[in-house]
Amino acid sequence: MGANKVRENRTFGRGRLALLGAIAAVSLASCGSSSAVSSTSTTTAATTTSSAALPTVTIAKPIDVEETVLGDVTNQLGYFKQAGVNVKSVLLGGSSVVNAALQHGSVQFAIVSASSVLLAAAHGVPLLVVGGINIGDTVQLVVSNSWTKAHGLSPNQPLATRIRGLAGSIDGTISSTDKSAMTDFENQTGVSPSSITEESITSVSALLSALQRGQIQEFIASPPNSSVAVAGGFGSVLATATELPNAGGEIFDLLVTTKSYAEAHSAIVTAVTSAISKALGQLNEKTPAGVSAMNASFPKLSASVIKDSLGGIKWTPSMKMTQQSWNDALTLAQKSGLIKPGETVNVQPGGIWTNQYLG
Repeated sequence: MGANKVRENRTFGRGRLALLGAIAAVSLASCGSSSAVSSTSTTTAATTTSSAALPTVTIAKPIDVEETVLGDVTNQLGYFKQAGVNVKSVLLGGSSVVNAALQHGSVQFAIVSASSVLLAAAHGVPLLVVGGINIGDTVQLVVSNSWTKAHGLSPNQPLATRIRGLAGSIDGTISSTDKSAMTDFENQTGVSPSSITEESITSVSALLSALQRGQIQEFIASPPNSSVAVAGGFGSVLATATELPNAGGEIFDLLVTTKSYAEAHSAIVTAVTSAISKALGQLNEKTPAGVSAMNASFPKLSASVIKDSLGGIKWTPSMKMTQQSWNDALTLAQKSGLIKPGETVNVQPGGIWTNQYLG
C-alpha cells in the first residue's frame, strides 16, 4: 500500500492528540444530567417547561451532511423537547476528534459513520452504537468537469475505467469515511493507490473551493455537499458507493454513545433515540416539515435540491440494526484495509451495537 494510503492509524492518532481542541470546542457545562428524563414535557413542539429544567446533552457531528445534522433537524422539529430532553449539537473537526470527545465525556452522543466506529473499536475505544441512521453507503465521487472532459470520463463507463481515469489526480479528503470509500473504489477496480494523491482538507467549504479552483480534481462526499458542486456547474458525480460490493446493504451512519453513559442514563438514551426516530420518519417521507427542517441546516440550497437529495438516502426510521448490515460494514472495512489483519471487532449484538434503547 502506498505511503499516501497509510493513513487511518495516523488519523486516529491525530484525533487523540486533538482531544484538547475538542474539549475546548465543547463546554463541559453541556454534559448530560444524571437525572431521569423530565416527565413534565408537553406533547407538542411548543412547551411552557423551561429548557433549563430538562436534562441537557450534546450531540457531536464530524461534518455537516444530511445524515449527521439530524440533531439540528430533530431540534427544528421540536421532537427533543417533546421527549423531555434538551439537546445541543456541535460541529467538531472530523470523526476522530468526535470519538475522542465522546470517550472523554465532553459530549454524550455523536452521529458518525460505521467505518469510524469500527476503526475506534479496533483500537479499544469503548463506543456503543444505539441506533442506525441509514442503510447503504451514500457517498458519491465528485470529479471536476474539467478533468472528466480532458480525460473522456463518463458515469456510463465501467467503474474500473472511471477510476483508472483518475490516475495523476488529487483527491481531497476530510474524514476516515471518504478515505475508506476511495480505497474501496481503488481495491475493487485494481487501481494502484499510489496513482491518486491524497490531500487532507479541513472543511467542506474549503473542499468545494479547492475543486472549483482546480487545486484538487475530486472528492467523496454525501448529499447535499456533493450536490453543491453539481448545482454550481463545476463538478459531476462520476461514481456512487452503492456500485461497490456490500456497500448497498451495510449499516452506514449511526447514533453513538459510550457503554458507560448508556448504562448510567438509559432513560436519556431512549428519549434521544425516540426523538431522532420521529425526525427520520419525516425525512424518509420527504414531508414539507422534514424538508424545511433539513433546509435550515443548508440555507444556501433550495428546498427542491434538499428534497431530491433526501430521496437518495435509505433512511431507517425505526433505527433498528441487523447483523447482516454490520457484517457488510465489517467486510468493507477489512477489504479497504481500515481494519488490519489481526484486528478484531465484535459486531455481534451486545458488542459494539444494541437495539435495546429503541421502541
